[in-house]
Amino acid sequence: MKAERLTPQETASIAAAGSKKLDILAGWMDGQLTCSHCKKCTRRCDILEGPGLDMGQIIEAHGRIMALPEEEQVPALLQLVQDDHELYHTLRRCCFCGHCTAACLRHIGAPEHMRAWRELFMRANLMPPEASKLVMVDNEWHIFSAYRAIYGVSYPEAVTLDAAAEQGPGVVDTLFFPGCSLVSYAPQVVRAVGAWLSDSGISWALSDACCGSPLMSAGLFQRAHDLRAGIIHKMQEAGITRMVTICPGCADEFRPDMPAGMELVPLPELLLSEAQARITRGEASGFSPLDISSVTFFDSCHDREDARNANALRQLFAQFLPRTVQAEMDHAKRGTLCCGAGGAVGSYDADITDERVWRVIAEAKRTEADALITMCPTCTYTVAQACLARPDEGIANYHYLEALFGVKIDWDEVFAQLGAMWTGEYGPWLNQTFF
Repeated sequence: MKAERLTPQETASIAAAGSKKLDILAGWMDGQLTCSHCKKCTRRCDILEGPGLDMGQIIEAHGRIMALPEEEQVPALLQLVQDDHELYHTLRRCCFCGHCTAACLRHIGAPEHMRAWRELFMRANLMPPEASKLVMVDNEWHIFSAYRAIYGVSYPEAVTLDAAAEQGPGVVDTLFFPGCSLVSYAPQVVRAVGAWLSDSGISWALSDACCGSPLMSAGLFQRAHDLRAGIIHKMQEAGITRMVTICPGCADEFRPDMPAGMELVPLPELLLSEAQARITRGEASGFSPLDISSVTFFDSCHDREDARNANALRQLFAQFLPRTVQAEMDHAKRGTLCCGAGGAVGSYDADITDERVWRVIAEAKRTEADALITMCPTCTYTVAQACLARPDEGIANYHYLEALFGVKIDWDEVFAQLGAMWTGEYGPWLNQTFF
């Protein structure tokens, strides 16, 4: 559980109690969760280090703007951008990875504070929604739904969340949530997992929706919340009590909105427990692993708080790929680096994404492992794109589900199809829809 400062309502309740001791305790606790400007975050992040900023300064600057009357906030932001473009440049280049504050003794969490600026940028039209139409994932058409429609990616064999909601409770109890990248670009992987779930006796429905992360990056927090609320409402109508996520980022987005009685389970944990149960029953694990001599793991930024995915993955590989040697990168689990794709930073400064993904690849290669295993599909996508662009400098890389189920994603074909969408038969429709 994250340490959090008292809310204004909690502070008011303590003050109303009229207890001097409580007031002193509340003040002490608030101080423990307030930036001390030790600059540890500055030293851990190249984005902050350049201008010499720390998270405390960034939080204070945001607080000064938000303390103004609402009608004065946007003019104040625009003035700040003009007066301190270096600060704005820093804020726009943040990937929300949290590496800077992973070791913060004051429990400052950079991602939520950095994200708060995006809403201001959106309100000031510095990040207009029209500029992100391709990833407005609450619309009917976005890059993922368009790709699936054009290339016939569908799952007729699966019960959809919509169908489960219409049928009501008693049909399924688990929602399998692959996330927008894998459900669109890697249907063979999603089908392999779906078949495994069914063979394990799990009654499940499939969602091809997005968790709303692109909307959050655009500062459209309410739209992202409404998208997730709609998915959760359908789960409740279907009587679903468990969401299983492939991507730690999806779980991270849903967690604040998830109601009591509804469980969020990382897929690696489910794979591990159910495979062990199958073996106990005298059945096969259901995995068909790739033959890989050695691997190293690139953990997800979204998993750094509790490493649930990371720990389960290492156990899965140890038990079901016993001949595969595991080598650890210098930065792992809580200290993991960022692939550079977070926060849609590439659309503002592509060099940041390029620098960060190659930093990860270089570190993976130093382990001398034969392959890099990723857990976040966006990381898989980003590393694959980099390695395809510079194959002589890259490394073999697989999403963990590829390695476990022996089903490879043809990223060369995926990227070719993404490009061909715009010049082929559907090109005029796509351009008219999005531009």
